[in-house]
Amino acid sequence: MINLLIDVFVHKSLLIFFKILSIVFSCIMCIQHMRVRDVFKEKEFIFIAEIGINHRGDFDIACQMVNAAAHAGASAVKFQTFVPEKMFSSFGKSLLENSTTPYKDFTQINFFKNFTLRKDEYIRISEISKQKGIIFFSSVFDDESLKLLEDINVPLYKIASSEVTNIPLLKLVGKTKKPVILSTGICTENEIATAIDVLRTNGTPDIVLLHCVSLYPLPPEKVNLKRIESLQKRFNIEVGFSDHSADFAAVEAAVVMGAKIFEKHFTLSSDFDCPDAAVSLSPEQFHAMCQSCLRISQMLGNGTIDYDSSQKEVARSARKSLYARRRIPSGKIIDLDDIAIKRPGVGLSPHHLNDIIGLRAKIDIEEDYILKLDFFK
Repeated sequence: MINLLIDVFVHKSLLIFFKILSIVFSCIMCIQHMRVRDVFKEKEFIFIAEIGINHRGDFDIACQMVNAAAHAGASAVKFQTFVPEKMFSSFGKSLLENSTTPYKDFTQINFFKNFTLRKDEYIRISEISKQKGIIFFSSVFDDESLKLLEDINVPLYKIASSEVTNIPLLKLVGKTKKPVILSTGICTENEIATAIDVLRTNGTPDIVLLHCVSLYPLPPEKVNLKRIESLQKRFNIEVGFSDHSADFAAVEAAVVMGAKIFEKHFTLSSDFDCPDAAVSLSPEQFHAMCQSCLRISQMLGNGTIDYDSSQKEVARSARKSLYARRRIPSGKIIDLDDIAIKRPGVGLSPHHLNDIIGLRAKIDIEEDYILKLDFFK
């Protein structure tokens, strides 16, 4: 009896163990095959509020911006996570000046130190974003920042166009097995192709490209929206648009080009002092952009050539039918002079004109009355 109980216990324990193992395996497989659109629960349009460094390194301002972005209709808020010392060389200034005497200058490094946030602050921002029903994620620029974001468990990563050639970073991002949004601004076709290959080879399950032009602000003549179609055809993956224009007219045009994922710099107000103020939208402007894109999408329709049922009543009143131009007595052979083409279009289409000519009237037909096939033989 005891042996039987032990066997039953072991059997049930094994069943429970394998069931748990199956669930864990399914979760792992789900994560490894996560798509960008899965993160956003298959929303047709994705609007990313690029907070970037506009929070000025102030945690309270960052939280205000998350709240404002959610209220404005953003699908996600995106930050920029970096270690200034790992991003910039202290010799950078002299190198860019082509100085014959290289020298160290920490101005840029110290400047960007003002725009960093602590891990505990990012954790809280992530929590607030979740409470507001929007996605929190970030552009990552170095291995230390990647570890921080992994500890927070962001659902996807953004690769800035400046990092497309940073192969070691791409390999590390790929190994997280999370989807990636990759900007293509200051990149060549071959560089984009290499980055996609590196990410995929190392485990990235899904990649979305963003067309962008790295000019701040972006003048209309440089927007090059046709590149969206070129990128899609070349790489056969979804392409969105990261806009650096002062307004959102280019975003509206990108909807017509087929883009459905948009990134736009975000600020608290039109007069808020922040690094990317010149290319950022206020909450009111961001909301207007979202609404305008949705309206434009509705205007695009489905491309069907035939008119749809909503125009049926207009068609009935505005189209034309065949009518009796004069009184037609029973027995008369119909000729062209017997027929008029008039509104409303509730009877025989003028297409049937030649089908009527030569038939014999079975009944008397009153002048100006509609003609029907059963009036003839």
